[in-house]
Amino acid sequence: MSASGGFVPATAERVIADIAIWAPQAANWPPVLIFSLVVGLLLIKAAYNVFFHPLARFPGPFLGRATLLWQYNNTATGKIHIAIEKLHRQYGMPVISQRPIVRITPSELSFASVESWKAIYGHVTLGMPVAIKSPFYDVFGVWFRKSCIGSERNPKKHGEMRRMLSSAFSQRSLLKQEGTVARIVDRFIEIIGKKGGKGSQGLNMTKMVGFDVLGEMAFGESFHSLEDGKPHFRSDLVEDHLYLITLVDNLSRLPFRHARQDRVPIDLSRPEPKFPVQQDRSGKVSVVETENGYANSYQRRLSSKTGQRDFLTTLTEKVRTGEVGKEEMTAHVSTLAIAGGETVSTFLAGTTFFLLKNPDALKKLTAEIREVFGSLDEIGAQKAQQLSYLQAVINEGLRIYPPGSQGFPRISPGFELHGEFIPPDTEIHTSAWAVTHGSKYCKDPMQFKPERWTDPNSRDVKEASQPFSLGPRGCL
Repeated sequence: MSASGGFVPATAERVIADIAIWAPQAANWPPVLIFSLVVGLLLIKAAYNVFFHPLARFPGPFLGRATLLWQYNNTATGKIHIAIEKLHRQYGMPVISQRPIVRITPSELSFASVESWKAIYGHVTLGMPVAIKSPFYDVFGVWFRKSCIGSERNPKKHGEMRRMLSSAFSQRSLLKQEGTVARIVDRFIEIIGKKGGKGSQGLNMTKMVGFDVLGEMAFGESFHSLEDGKPHFRSDLVEDHLYLITLVDNLSRLPFRHARQDRVPIDLSRPEPKFPVQQDRSGKVSVVETENGYANSYQRRLSSKTGQRDFLTTLTEKVRTGEVGKEEMTAHVSTLAIAGGETVSTFLAGTTFFLLKNPDALKKLTAEIREVFGSLDEIGAQKAQQLSYLQAVINEGLRIYPPGSQGFPRISPGFELHGEFIPPDTEIHTSAWAVTHGSKYCKDPMQFKPERWTDPNSRDVKEASQPFSLGPRGCL
């Protein structure tokens, strides 16, 4: 009870602290009593979450409002983005509510609107509170003592990192690397031509081309996936990393301090080669101290004097002058491997699938390309950007199959959105999948229609699709 006589709900931390006090005495308690006590505490916590929590007024599935079970169950399937979209259809459609807001865990809200894209991720007016990244992003730096472009949550520090790396991703810089990309893509097309008749695993092929490009542009050397005929082991490590990100994020939501990200045991080793990590006495993992794997690649990149400019040119220059440490460089590239390799592979596989499932769109795209380019040698990035239907296919592929489909979690600073005050410390995100797969912004949202991007009479709201997020924390 509070001083005024009101009920003060116990936080999870207080419950755990109380259990710790009772634990020595509980050793002599009957098992049934202990079990009943634990169940009772959990039921009290669930009841508080449903009826008295600051987010209790927001709709959502009972298990999601009361516990973390809905979150755990749907992340385990790998289809939580689809589950969230279904919730928005069930609870957030305009005919039911004008608020495209769904509560998916006791402390997390999912949004599905253009307004939420801008409010949560957009540039804010000077002096206004900022929705910073959630603790979810700490997982990206779990193996490093230094933060990186992916794990840094402080807006000012992240801005400094972004400025350091952004020049490498400008159109001017990317055009200078067009020859490297073209060479790998030509090899990819050649292999597809040879294997097309017999059939091949399309996702593996897009992995190979995506990571070979990443190798050239991040390390100055190819991963030789296409030549070897199989995905490079680093692409498998990225998949393992993504799985662990989900696992560690789920564990870190528990009220136990020992389940935090920096305490989770890591074992990503493979028969050959092994993932190059080692732990120091504090339990933190240092990659750059090893003598194999990634560390060797980074060292060769630092020692390279070819003059070839790539994603890491500016970063390596700062490492050589001592402005940036080797471990921070390693952490940055680890994030780029996920953001630049896996996402490209996913997009290529998804868009290729939809083109093959829609022969009219494929035929129209083929005709446009062959009309503009007389031969393979004529194809170039600048001219390709002028092909309206090609750009429409790319935009539609990113809309219907966005690589970052679940959303980009942030922490509410305490602000109003859709007429509702969102309490501070609430985890929030805009569901990239839900907002582009609902009929509010797109007609026939489940259909692959590149024409929606070229038709001047289309009423589809294009800004609903933000596959790279937006604002100061958007993708480079």
